[in-house]
This record gives sequence, structure tokens and C-alpha cells, in this order.
Amino acid sequence: MLLKWIVLLLFSTSLSLAQSTRNRHRAQLSARRPHSASKARPVKELSSLIKNLRAKGATVVLTNEKVAQPFFFVAARIINVNGESVQVFEYAQASAAAVEANRISPNGNTIGTSKPSWMATPHFFKSRKLILLYLGDNQTLLRILQGTLGNQFAGG
Repeated sequence: MLLKWIVLLLFSTSLSLAQSTRNRHRAQLSARRPHSASKARPVKELSSLIKNLRAKGATVVLTNEKVAQPFFFVAARIINVNGESVQVFEYAQASAAAVEANRISPNGNTIGTSKPSWMATPHFFKSRKLILLYLGDNQTLLRILQGTLGNQFAGG
């Protein structure tokens, strides 16, 4: 009887040791891979945009600033991404954002009947209810935006 208990104890100890080894191996693999927080999730609204940008390693600050552009129906919230201003237009419906996006010419120089005089190169991105406008040429920021939202749909 004692021998059965010893065998059972050794068996359960070896199972426990094997499980511990597997867990340690998983932890090592996980440490080498990007954290699950860095996996891109769909950008649905402003809060998920900010989370995804931060997951890409960007420093993001949501400001209290709003900008009304005469060619869009909603005002933009300004976020600073790595020190650069990005205008984020958030619509109540994805369909409304799509209608607005369709009014923007491929080069971004005409929106509906408006011809804005940009102070820098315009870059337009869209994801569901959001349209983003970045004016500038910071290639690092453009790569982050592209990695988060996909290719720009209009602009330089």
C-alpha cells in the first residue's frame, strides 16, 4: 500500500513539474513576442484609436482642443501623437463618416466644393466612424498611423 502512495506521489509530482515547465516555457515565449496589448484591435472610435496608437509605442495626448473645419459636419478633437497634432473627426455613424470621406479628392486638395489651403501636406485616414487628418510629413508618425489605420485614403 505504501508503495502505491509513493508511486502516486511521484506521478503527481512529475505531472506538476511538467506543468510548471510548460508554464515557464510559455512565459519565455510570451516575453519574446509583443504583449497582447500591442495587438491591434479594430479602431471603432476615439478611445480605441488612442489605445491602438499607444500599443504601437506612440505617446498620445488627448487635448481639450476642438477644430471646426467648414467642409466637415463635425468638429475635430485634437490629439498629439509623438508631439504632432492630428485632427480626429468622430461621427455618430460609420455611414456618415463614409459620406464625408467620399467627398475628399484623392490628393486631399478638394473636399466637396472647398479647396483648402493646407499649411502642410494633408494625409487622410479612415476607420469606421473616424476620419483623421494629419498635416505634415513626419514619416515615423505616418508609419504609426498607417500601421494602426491602414493606408491613407487621400492626401500626399
